[in-house]
Amino acid sequence: MIDLQDGLAVHGVGGRRDQYLPVMTFQTSGRSALRIDGDACRLIDAYHSVGIGSLYVADLDGIRRDRCQQSLIESIAHHAWAAADSDRRGTLFLDLGLRDAVTPQRWNWIESLARNHPRAVVILATECADDVSLLDDVLSRVPRDQVAVSFDYQDGRWLSASTSEEAWLDACGRNAVSTVIGLDLASVGGTSIGRTLELCKRMRRPLPQPRYVTGGGIRSAGDAQRLLDAGADQLLVASLYAQ
Repeated sequence: MIDLQDGLAVHGVGGRRDQYLPVMTFQTSGRSALRIDGDACRLIDAYHSVGIGSLYVADLDGIRRDRCQQSLIESIAHHAWAAADSDRRGTLFLDLGLRDAVTPQRWNWIESLARNHPRAVVILATECADDVSLLDDVLSRVPRDQVAVSFDYQDGRWLSASTSEEAWLDACGRNAVSTVIGLDLASVGGTSIGRTLELCKRMRRPLPQPRYVTGGGIRSAGDAQRLLDAGADQLLVASLYAQ
């Protein structure tokens, strides 16, 4: 998982985004720490070095201020696959902070990004989306298998002032969304999967079919296995390696 803020890869903790600091090192067992110093492409190389091919990128400038870092996103998309061995090229999840008011120029860019990078998945995050109808707009421009909906919470609280969890569950089922992400930001960078596990179990009841992606608080193989046993298909890790 890679959070981008002001052009740097930052270390997310608890959803307190005004306190995020640049990722400085990447540490794995039995190896010397790699210097990252906020360089997103260097962080991608570090993830590749431990066999992680799929990446989740959250553009916090887009999410918080509706100022998508387009050039940086394009560089990351190119680097993610150019630097990886062919058998390690996984999915690139992109949370661009999409809102109801998307300009035609930005739609053109998103369509081009999806077309040029067929393994990219554009995330529609409920934290940012002002209306459920935005899902229809995204699906009219991006292939269905390149679209994901992220259900966003903070310490169990639904993060949307204008939409409801029920409306998004209905929209995902009605549109046969292929990938759903569940995130409780309070667990990001933490040391417990409690909230993440609870959310996984709850989300799997109304949405048993889509690929389910989640993360937050994963610190061991045992944590990962508990989430997989609860119905997760793919896991997001960051603090396990990057500090």
